Amino acid sequence: MEHIFSITKLNAFIKRTLDKEYVLKNVYVVGTIVNAKHHSNGHFYFTLKDEESAIDVTLWKSTAIQKGLVKQIENGLLVTMKASINFYSKTGRLHLICQDMQVGEKSSIQLEFEALKKELSALGYFDDDHKKALPTMPTCIGIVTSQSGAVLHDILHVSKQRNPLIPFKLFAVPVQGDKAAISIAKGIQRADKDKDIELIIVGRGGGTPKDLWCFNARQVVEAIYECKTPIISAVGHETDYTLCDFAADVRAATPSHAAEMAVYPLRSLQEQLDAKEMYLHNHIGNVLSEKKRQLSAIFNRKLGIPALTSIHQEQKRLQNYKSTLIQLVTTEVDSKKNQLFTIGKQLELLNPLHLMLKGYSRVESKNHVITSVDTISVGDSINITLCDGSVQTRVEDIKRYDNNN
Repeated sequence: MEHIFSITKLNAFIKRTLDKEYVLKNVYVVGTIVNAKHHSNGHFYFTLKDEESAIDVTLWKSTAIQKGLVKQIENGLLVTMKASINFYSKTGRLHLICQDMQVGEKSSIQLEFEALKKELSALGYFDDDHKKALPTMPTCIGIVTSQSGAVLHDILHVSKQRNPLIPFKLFAVPVQGDKAAISIAKGIQRADKDKDIELIIVGRGGGTPKDLWCFNARQVVEAIYECKTPIISAVGHETDYTLCDFAADVRAATPSHAAEMAVYPLRSLQEQLDAKEMYLHNHIGNVLSEKKRQLSAIFNRKLGIPALTSIHQEQKRLQNYKSTLIQLVTTEVDSKKNQLFTIGKQLELLNPLHLMLKGYSRVESKNHVITSVDTISVGDSINITLCDGSVQTRVEDIKRYDNNN
């Protein structure tokens, strides 16, 4: 089985291999300085390129001071450099460390570029206040480039990955040659007049300064400046700069980068919509909860508390009525109990059995109570009722009492 490297081991192996090469520690290269940057710490960072390739360069502050190069680093200078190859294993990037440099003169094409840039800049073609903002989600994008170049493929490929729903219109033009500048300017004008187009991408692939020169033409810069539709310039590689880049509303490092800037990702849009939906859901829920709380407070203040107070007052009144009623009923019941007790006593006194217990008896004859001796005769049968029974007897003698006795 073949040996499998981790990234760390692979980069370490590359670094060890490069460090062993003595030639790479003292190498002489010729190229043109582009994309030069003077960092606040005093170091210089720039790219050295020829017609086909480029490599990053670092010039340390101490070397620049020692070699008298501080004020000589400019874009467009053709230089011969003594340098060493440095490979930074952590990021896997290779660049040159400048040890010495012999500065030559700028090329004629670079001098022409700077003169035209200065002239057009003075006319306001590159002013920031003239630049337009790019639409967030254009409904249709125009592309001004070659029909057969890789630029068109790269833009459409990246755009399809980000949002396949966005339509494009191609305004095919030559992107190299003496007559290319006029065609590019007319292509920009045709795209600007198209009512469907909301954003324009002007671009081509990398090449030599001479290959890219048509994008420095005055008529192209004027067409971009006069264009009412926002424009993205995507000419050449990241280290290539043309006047088209300065005139456009936005510069893209590459055509693929232009597509990323122009086409909003459908997935991101869906995520944002989901996030907004969740936010609205939570916000509406919070608002409803707050309104319920406010409504409850208003109810308690305006209706609830007064209503509860009234209910408590009525409950207290009903309780007083209940207590009074209970007292009246209790008094009436006690009075009736006393009356019943008195009547009971009276009835008890009238009860014959009560009298009989005292020795009295009930005397009847022929189912009639005998109250006088005049109502009976000797020989009559009479019934005597006592408290514990009755006696049947016959009258043998009758004596009448004199009322006077």
